[in-house]
Amino acid sequence: MQPSSAPERVIVRRLTGALLLGYLVYLFSTPYTALYYDSMTYWDLTGLYYYPTKSFRLLSFNSSIRGYLLPLLLFPFRVAAYLTHVPPIQFTRVLGAVLAAGLFGWAAPATWQAVVAPAPLSWPRRLAFAALGFLFWRDYFNFPLTDFLSLGLMLTVFWLIARRGQRPGWLLLAGALCMAAVNMRPVYAGAAGLLVLGGLVLARQQRLGWPVVGRLLGAFVLGMALVGAPQLAMNARHYDQYTPLVLTWKNPAAPQSLYLSQLSWGLAVQKYETTIDPNYPNTKEPDPRIMYVDKVGQRIMDEEQISFVYGLRDLNHYLVAVGHNLPDMAALYARHIFNGLDVKYPTPYLPRVYGSTLPLSLLNYTVLFLAGLLLLGRRHQRPSWPQWVVLVVLVGPCLLAIPTAIECRFFIPIYLLIYAVLCFQWPTDWRQWLLRWPVALAYVAFVLMCLVMSSNTMWHMSNGPRLLWP
Repeated sequence: MQPSSAPERVIVRRLTGALLLGYLVYLFSTPYTALYYDSMTYWDLTGLYYYPTKSFRLLSFNSSIRGYLLPLLLFPFRVAAYLTHVPPIQFTRVLGAVLAAGLFGWAAPATWQAVVAPAPLSWPRRLAFAALGFLFWRDYFNFPLTDFLSLGLMLTVFWLIARRGQRPGWLLLAGALCMAAVNMRPVYAGAAGLLVLGGLVLARQQRLGWPVVGRLLGAFVLGMALVGAPQLAMNARHYDQYTPLVLTWKNPAAPQSLYLSQLSWGLAVQKYETTIDPNYPNTKEPDPRIMYVDKVGQRIMDEEQISFVYGLRDLNHYLVAVGHNLPDMAALYARHIFNGLDVKYPTPYLPRVYGSTLPLSLLNYTVLFLAGLLLLGRRHQRPSWPQWVVLVVLVGPCLLAIPTAIECRFFIPIYLLIYAVLCFQWPTDWRQWLLRWPVALAYVAFVLMCLVMSSNTMWHMSNGPRLLWP
């Protein structure tokens, strides 16, 4: 039976429909009453730039830090909310349910089959994958954030290239979706180049003629250009910058890359979260942060004259600081990696900071341990060239996030890969290798180590933006 067989298509449709219904029921039962902070920013950008004089003007969008596309997609729903007086979160819940169902029900499993293993996936494996996504990330889908949406677009791009890569029309769509993901999450900016390079190598391996390769490549680039053209026009009009990429300038009056600022914040902060807990001390601040400080990083900032207020002077300033403190920087970023993998809350906005997180933490450590065992067992199976390209495109943004003030959502692509490995490659003879005392001892040691490291991070919790802005 092939992955596109009729019985499997029925499983996919039914599971995706069940996920959609389940997420709708769940999301509309959550206690959130409004959009918060970054999620509200995207909603506000819609009215601030596209509807400033009660008439739609596409090129009026002039945010230097965010792309135009997500606010544009939210625009019809903002109009509907204005006309019906329905709270914005009711619309974003529906959109989130559709996104979650499409991502966990179709996009991720279909991409796995197209890129990794074409064997059919049974409904228990698919359901287990969707269940892990729900358990760890369910409340994210209340809010119009870009993390899952951009990832879903990139997975669809991979699927289109793998399954429809010989047809220019489908590659046109793939290029458009790729640029859409880049516009929503600029950290995917390198994805297009990698996909083009990987496509060229794959085309030559398949002995396609250069005229055919040119048509396919031209279709992909044209799709990217169609989506990138409005951003280029906006950048040229408002900032005299001729690029289809988001500028990511924190302050247009004194242009500096947001990523450069993130590098300095990542020295002072080993983990970052946001809360709506009314009992947390700084909830009334404009941006109620939970910062887990890093004393070693703060010492490096003092020694290297990196200002909390102004950050790094340039990239060379950062590289010099790294060169002067290689062992400490390696340990600091190791803490970042662990904290990015230490999921404690299924939400981007913590409703309660000081509640117990042990059950979800233990489940997360168990998933990481089991997936690690499976990967160790398959360490001799080398990925193919297309698989390497997909892996780099998905994991690359996570690697770029390591030096920043880390949030667990920055590692979402890695988590989905972990869930896929665990659910789609779980062996039928698992009792023979799992139920052994060396494995049990290793599991206990791993969990204890994770708990100690997590507790150490929690001990460094600091409230308030005074850490970075006196």
